[in-house]
Amino acid sequence: MGRSLSASKAGLKKANTAFKTKGWTQDYLAGAVGCTRQTIIKFFAGRPIAKHLFQAMCNELNLEWGEIAELELEQEQANRSLGMNTELGTTCEIAQEERSTTKVLTPPVSLAKNQNANSKDQLVITFTGDIETLQKNPDFQSALLTLMQAISKDASLTIEKIERGSIKITFNGSLEGLKMLEELITSGELTEVMGLPVEDVQLLPSGTLNKKPDKSRLVQEIIAQEAKGQDLSDVDLSGEDLSGTDLSNADLSCADLRGTDLRNANLENADLSCTDLRGTDLRNANLNGASLHDAVIDEATRIDNKWRLVWEIVNQPSEGRNLRGADLRGADLRGAYLIDAYLRGADLSGADLRGAYLIDAYLRGADLSGANLSGANLSRVDLSRANLSRANLRGADLSRANLRGADLSRADLSRANLSRANLRGADLSGADLSRAIVENALFGGNLGLTKNMKLDLEQRGAIFNDTPGDRSAVLTPH
Repeated sequence: MGRSLSASKAGLKKANTAFKTKGWTQDYLAGAVGCTRQTIIKFFAGRPIAKHLFQAMCNELNLEWGEIAELELEQEQANRSLGMNTELGTTCEIAQEERSTTKVLTPPVSLAKNQNANSKDQLVITFTGDIETLQKNPDFQSALLTLMQAISKDASLTIEKIERGSIKITFNGSLEGLKMLEELITSGELTEVMGLPVEDVQLLPSGTLNKKPDKSRLVQEIIAQEAKGQDLSDVDLSGEDLSGTDLSNADLSCADLRGTDLRNANLENADLSCTDLRGTDLRNANLNGASLHDAVIDEATRIDNKWRLVWEIVNQPSEGRNLRGADLRGADLRGAYLIDAYLRGADLSGADLRGAYLIDAYLRGADLSGANLSGANLSRVDLSRANLSRANLRGADLSRANLRGADLSRADLSRANLSRANLRGADLSGADLSRAIVENALFGGNLGLTKNMKLDLEQRGAIFNDTPGDRSAVLTPH
């Protein structure tokens, strides 16, 4: 099983039903799970998301993740078989009791029966911990191995190697025993062993003992044939040299890119959600439009300041950010939490702000030309003199927003909520105001408004400063 899971068609029906029953919003579920709203959207679209987030989401919805996930028939049968094992609970109890001790458990002789000591199957388990301490403690290693033999009921289980990446331990053993360990971990029943929390598990079937040749071939294909637009989700490209490679529009969600050299790579519009980017070199990489939602970045990740800031915005939400003059051109900020943010003079041209929360944000003089703000909440935002030319504001909430003197030429404001907004002096040349809510919105001195358009807006409740009984002094929000 890889690093990600996706919901099956039948699973999606169950998940949608459970979600509707809960009556939650996507934002609430995202907060409960500890992920971004984009991951929630991907889950309900049947797209792969990180395995631990998938399982957490199912737990919040009171669903069995194994019944929701898209699994191969053979894996489903194996899961059901393991689920019916009456000794499973006892095994987990042993693990819990021994997790903080180095006591060596000797498995009963009967457990060794029918085990293939020469099995070529492997299981890689990643633990959180200090690898140096583990490598210097052979007694602890021995106790850990003996405990894992007992849990898997495979006396032939051995440790092939211990690597970095937190603590990555590769076990050799029988397929039956390794599958049992994998199921215990993925089901959430075995979350730590001897005090070491489990981060990830991956079963390597026969023939994949040495993954390097396969990985090398994949890298060669990526370099030779380019990988733009390709599905590379869940792949292991850790430590490889992909500098200068064209990976634009590629799906790299949940991929392992730890330590990968991606300098000067073209990752425009790539999906890097839930991707492991620890220690990755992304200097001078083109990340315009790339999704960094739930991506894993650490201090060793070498990434331009602009994109580290984008990652912080989408993954570490906070109110009142000071982003004055920030360069956020072409950034994927879907669903970003920018309430009360100070964005005066910021460059957000071409940015994807669909569904973003910009309530009370200060965007005076900001450049939002060509930005996608469809469905964004811009209530009470100050956009005076901002450049919104060609911006997509379809369905956006601009109620009480200050758009005085803003450039809205050719902007899509269809279905937008402009109630009580101030649009005096705004350039509306070529703007689409069809079906927009304009009740008590203030207009006047606007470029691009014909007499017929003005009449239509007035009939829909708009107020012009040359209208008798003008109440602009009362309705101006700023």
